Amino acid sequence: MKKTLLVSSVLAILAGVQTAQAHEVTYNVTQTYNQVVYNNSHPTWDTIFTGSFIYDEDTMTLSNLTGSLTQAMTGNTVSRLLDYQLSSVYDDTLGGYLVTSFLQNSTDTFKNSGGVAGVTGWATGGTQTYGNQNAYATIFVNTANPLAALTPDQTNKLAYADCTTGSLMGGMGVCMTGWTKITNGIAGAGGTMSGTYPITQTITAAVPEPETYAFLLAGLGILVTIARRRQIL
Repeated sequence: MKKTLLVSSVLAILAGVQTAQAHEVTYNVTQTYNQVVYNNSHPTWDTIFTGSFIYDEDTMTLSNLTGSLTQAMTGNTVSRLLDYQLSSVYDDTLGGYLVTSFLQNSTDTFKNSGGVAGVTGWATGGTQTYGNQNAYATIFVNTANPLAALTPDQTNKLAYADCTTGSLMGGMGVCMTGWTKITNGIAGAGGTMSGTYPITQTITAAVPEPETYAFLLAGLGILVTIARRRQIL
């Protein structure tokens, strides 16, 4: 009877681990912004965002988007750590979330947000720094399938900006920025320094944490021990 209870307990624990992890899944994300100005002189100098986020399959929400932004102007030698997920907007037409993580604990990035003078924020189209050393990257996540390849319309919503020292151009404080610009229905480079195009994004499932494997193996070890003892008895 005790053996049966022990086996049941171990199985319950293992099932609990799987259940607890089933609704929250960690994904890795990589974005590459081809910086057009360097296509000939330094073709490998792309602006790259690499990060991760947690997707709750039950609530279909995202959290903890963090990562590293290395942009082309510095030859990818300097990283900006984007640790503050301050925006998560669901787009019903696109079928997913546009999620943005910032360097500072603030969404203020441009003093001409969206390209409108005197408006502060981080809307695509802004180029002049707000003056607070901010940076950001926006990803898109398909809620039906986070691993799905992006459509052109979804890709067109991706953007980045780096307004930190070393990434500003000229006395006007112009930031390094990149997005897809649509002109007469045709996609092309948008942003500063000749813009960025094409832009790509890849999402992959993260490998489970080592402690998760250790916990599962420990449970299996208990089961093996019980089975051997039963054979001896």
